[in-house]
Amino acid sequence: MSTSSIPTRDLPLSPAAVPVPSPRTAVPYARQRLRLGIVGVGTSVVLAITWIVAIATGGVALSSDWTPLGQSLGAPLDAALAALMVFAVHALLMAPLEYVGGARVVRRRPSLGAWLVAWVRGIAVLGALVALSAAAFAAVGSNVSGPFASSPFTVFGTALLVVVLSIALLAAQGPIARLVAALPVRETDPQVRAFAAATGVPAARVRVTGATDESFVGGWVGLRNPELWVPAHWTEAPRAALLAVQLARRNAQMVSGARWRGVWGAIAWNAVGMLVIAALLPWGFDEARTYLVLPAAATLWSFIGVLFLPTPSRAAVYAADCAVLDAVGHAAVSDAVTQLDRWQDDEAERSARVERVFHPVPSRGNRLRALTVREERGRGAHQLTRLALFSSLATMSLLGRVVHCNVGRPALWVIYPGD
Repeated sequence: MSTSSIPTRDLPLSPAAVPVPSPRTAVPYARQRLRLGIVGVGTSVVLAITWIVAIATGGVALSSDWTPLGQSLGAPLDAALAALMVFAVHALLMAPLEYVGGARVVRRRPSLGAWLVAWVRGIAVLGALVALSAAAFAAVGSNVSGPFASSPFTVFGTALLVVVLSIALLAAQGPIARLVAALPVRETDPQVRAFAAATGVPAARVRVTGATDESFVGGWVGLRNPELWVPAHWTEAPRAALLAVQLARRNAQMVSGARWRGVWGAIAWNAVGMLVIAALLPWGFDEARTYLVLPAAATLWSFIGVLFLPTPSRAAVYAADCAVLDAVGHAAVSDAVTQLDRWQDDEAERSARVERVFHPVPSRGNRLRALTVREERGRGAHQLTRLALFSSLATMSLLGRVVHCNVGRPALWVIYPGD
């Protein structure tokens, strides 16, 4: 079946499925989330700078033989414990903000107990990944020697290790997402498989995910033979048009190369960041004290990425929207864009400056206007910003879970919201 024969062309979406923001406050839901993200990111950046300055100026004295427990357990374990200490302090400081972001400024409010269990589970898994990254750096750093080694780990060696760790994280993105949050995943029913085949997506790769957060949009997950995750509520009969549009868009993102540009761009961004950090770092990667600084330095690099990477991310959204117009029809794409935005930010318009800095997904109004003139605005890199944030765990960055789209919401810490 070709993409032009999708049976749901221009089928209207169900208005009953659109959540209504709480009338208790005059501040729009999107602006509440944005403020949370600004506080989360801003506080993390200020803490990182303060910590680095304190260490650099001697305010916090760290000798070359410093270890977390006062005696060495070996370079990998010492590094893992040091990075985990920084991660845990940051998590505790962010916990009140994350509670607001995950249990108060959301449309479906969980109980305190339910949110706390989910948060602790997610924090434990992400903390373990940060510790494993630190251990990998220390293990390699304490064993590198020879004429090309430098105290004792080469600057380029750190970047190469980030590439390896980032590939491992992205390859295991699905299992990690299910460890971080309760995300039931099942194979698709015949109707969904037929829709997938009609859009060119290999039906065997499609998985239905029972995420309860309405902002969960799934997407391509994994590297070798990646799976396509779709939320279960998209597969309900009233949302057939939305499902058809999104399957077609996901296929376009893969066929056009936007998916792989996002993946390799994210890996490259974090590798370059570690290249810069390693060149400036005065200590060796076999020293435990190094891992008190790396998470803070990597957080600052992730912050720079949050400022610059949204532009190619937005371009990929526009390109996917335009790519499926002929296959599914203008009305279906417009309705899907509208409904998806209402499940997420629900912000029809925003200023150009706010969008440029904070939003890797364009506003609903900008997307609808681009459809009218078929404006693609470049090929772009699909989910570049948010793939870079997730894979920055390879560099021990702490910023990935406190941006506005996912602060306090563990179901969105690994597979971020999007288009």
